[in-house]
Amino acid sequence: MTAPFGSLTAALDAAVMGSLSDGQGDYLSASGVVLASGLELILDRDVERLDLASGALDRSVTLTVRKALLQPLDRQGAFRLDGKTWHIDGIASDDGHLITFYVVP
Repeated sequence: MTAPFGSLTAALDAAVMGSLSDGQGDYLSASGVVLASGLELILDRDVERLDLASGALDRSVTLTVRKALLQPLDRQGAFRLDGKTWHIDGIASDDGHLITFYVVP
């Protein structure tokens, strides 16, 4: 008997995050309450971000995490990784499994 597709996708997401993560961190609500801890996070610096209002190309920082672990999803929240707090500034991508946020210190 084969495993359901959803469980295979979850296992693949866990394997990707386990091999590419930059460490474990916490997910915080807008008020600073820890909503989830021990999350594997991918931190990318110097990501190109187009400012639609001005047309300028900026450099940003992003954090990627497994979306299913962020319940409830607080788009005004933050992440704490290696003692630094990164506040959500927007969503860079969301494929339903992994979500990437633009973040600012």
